[in-house]
Amino acid sequence: MENWVLVLITFFIALDYGVNTFVNFLNHESSKKPLDGDSQKLYLEDEHKRSIKYAAANYKSAFLSSTLFFIIFVLALTYNWFATLDNTIRERLSDNSGYFSEIIISLVFIGSLAVISNLISLPFGIYNTFKIEAEYGFNKSTPKTFVLDLIKGLILTLLLGGGILTVVLWIYQELGNLFWFWGWVLVTSFSLFTFMFGTKLILPLFNKLTPIEEGELQDEIKKYCDSQGYSLRKLFVMDGSKRSTKANAFFTGLGKSKTIVLFDTLIEKLSTREVVSVLAHEIGHYKMKHTFWVFLFSNVQTFILFFLLGWLLRYPELSTALGATEASFHLSALAFFLLFSPLSMALGLFNNALSRRNEYEADDFGRETYDGKALAEALRKIGSGSLVNVSPHPLYVAVNYTHPPMLDRLRNLGK
Repeated sequence: MENWVLVLITFFIALDYGVNTFVNFLNHESSKKPLDGDSQKLYLEDEHKRSIKYAAANYKSAFLSSTLFFIIFVLALTYNWFATLDNTIRERLSDNSGYFSEIIISLVFIGSLAVISNLISLPFGIYNTFKIEAEYGFNKSTPKTFVLDLIKGLILTLLLGGGILTVVLWIYQELGNLFWFWGWVLVTSFSLFTFMFGTKLILPLFNKLTPIEEGELQDEIKKYCDSQGYSLRKLFVMDGSKRSTKANAFFTGLGKSKTIVLFDTLIEKLSTREVVSVLAHEIGHYKMKHTFWVFLFSNVQTFILFFLLGWLLRYPELSTALGATEASFHLSALAFFLLFSPLSMALGLFNNALSRRNEYEADDFGRETYDGKALAEALRKIGSGSLVNVSPHPLYVAVNYTHPPMLDRLRNLGK
């Protein structure tokens, strides 16, 4: 049976790579379309050519990265590198035969894969940040900031990710067949905590959050927030300019923890009325309970994932398919997530479609409660300032876009 499992894993990895490569190629070709009546409202001819070059640079970098990972995965499956790593770790930790030995082995194995993956990705991250983003005038991150972000991210991963993983492994060791349910409860509880309090506890480790300064903008924002029953205390400005010139805003949290964050670059580039229109869009997410439903659907999907994982972990063939001589949680889980890729892609299509619908609804809310023309102008400035692709391929949009294409949003606002 393990031979069939290995064949399926290899096939799904190749399918995932092939589909994404094809979709990315379609989008790359689509981005070269000449300006038409609608897109001319967003770009001048020279700016459009620049956006095409920017898209092409990112396409080439992403293609090289995904191809390298695909080749490494195929080689790892062909030459049993995962099993070799598992055996090496077991030999090094052979003296540790206590109660937590299998948990420690799994932690070291998963941690090793994470380190290897990050080391492979690091050159692409450096190139994208300091070459592509810098060349097109977007990057504001210094080497010091880049390194500090890496170190902080690593520490958070070790403390939070490593801690959660340790408890999950302990639950698996103690409860066996019931592991999937209590593992899901743990992960869901943690995701709820970070969803509600991550902006206050985690984001300040990377960025500075400050209240809106007194003045015309604060007065206009307060006037609008009062009309919608939204507390100004839950609104912050973030120093996004520390890393990029691109403008953005986001809404997060549930209930009393709800928070809206505006990038300082957004306030810098937009007029007062345009900034408030973007705020109206974000409050639309809150009023329509988009974050609640996204969180709910996400955890339903996590429930299904844990159920399938708990069921398939009973079969040692998942581990032996990767070349192991004995079953282990980490090898079986790795095989499971590789087999899970088609379902993951299908869920991604659903999640993206739901997210795009939510964005349309939030745009409608901003138009109806404040100023649709100001919101459209804000989107034009944000899109052109980010060299957004004005003609993405529909298939690429379905697979990758959480927001509708820029021109579609502008058409919707113009209704």
